[in-house]
Amino acid sequence: MTARGRGRIERGAQRLRFVRWPGIAALLLVSLAACGFPPGEAFDPVSDRGSDISRLFVLSLALSLGVVFLIAALLFLIVIRFRDRGDKSQASGKTGDPRLEVAWTVAPFLLLLVLFTLTVRTMRSVQEAAEDPLHVRVTGNQWWWNFEYIDNGDVSSPNELHLPVDQPVEFTISSSDVIHSFWVPRFGWKVDAIPGQERTMTLTPTDIGVYDGACAEFCGNQHAWMRMLVVVEPADDFEAWMQAQERGAVEPQTDQARGGQDVFLNGTCVSCHTIRGTDADGTVGPDLTHVGSRENLGAGVLDNTHDQLKDWIRDARAIKPGILMPPYPVEQISEQDLESLTAYLEGLK
Repeated sequence: MTARGRGRIERGAQRLRFVRWPGIAALLLVSLAACGFPPGEAFDPVSDRGSDISRLFVLSLALSLGVVFLIAALLFLIVIRFRDRGDKSQASGKTGDPRLEVAWTVAPFLLLLVLFTLTVRTMRSVQEAAEDPLHVRVTGNQWWWNFEYIDNGDVSSPNELHLPVDQPVEFTISSSDVIHSFWVPRFGWKVDAIPGQERTMTLTPTDIGVYDGACAEFCGNQHAWMRMLVVVEPADDFEAWMQAQERGAVEPQTDQARGGQDVFLNGTCVSCHTIRGTDADGTVGPDLTHVGSRENLGAGVLDNTHDQLKDWIRDARAIKPGILMPPYPVEQISEQDLESLTAYLEGLK
């Protein structure tokens, strides 16, 4: 190899050394950003069993860091104490102290035994059945969530989960198509939704608030927009919400909304959606009986406002490509009918 070639290689190696650590730091930042939630949320659970898991994690992390620092300190001490001073006469045939060999064998064994025992105890507490829980069936679909309150008949609340504080809840989790993962970071843990299987997750929400959730298993091109909203509220507020959800759809109050109901019932919408109290009983898409009271559309992709609801009806696939909901061709619905249909759906509260 020529001197010029060797020079190029050396300059390239210097550049690599220069960008290596900034590159690693950037990669870590991108990885954290991809999580989609503030990193601290998973370490501040608002459920009893999530707190059990969090405490086990913090203890394991503390013990692991203690071991790392202890080994680093001993290594530093050994390097300083027994470094080569250039005196060749110090060499001897002495062997190591057997007590040290016993110590570094027994100590890790005891540490792992403690962690194993605590892990088994936490697993048992997380899997333990609750007494008189609220039963909620969770179904993952591409790309939205359906929550059915089994104890309350026909109540279905797509993408918006309401729970009473301090009451045990038992989720029965499954999927209608591919593998999803039911994940609310503030609950402290997650469970996969698998087609053909029903898996159970039991917990008690402990803090009132509104929390974000998502699918944590890649499930297709709109995986990032398979979000959910979780509302943990006082028992009285939850009961009032449940009573409202148990009622059928309200009757349209204006001529425009009544026209929108006709558009809905005489169009393709009834093939996929249910509106209780009407002839619409489709099961392919979300239940729209109370769609006007929900915070967002399309599993979090849009806020539930008049203009965005109208855009969603006109062409949902332009907003969330790949979903099943077809667009409304311009020749099939006039601007007036689109406004009427939007007004009707807005009134379903």
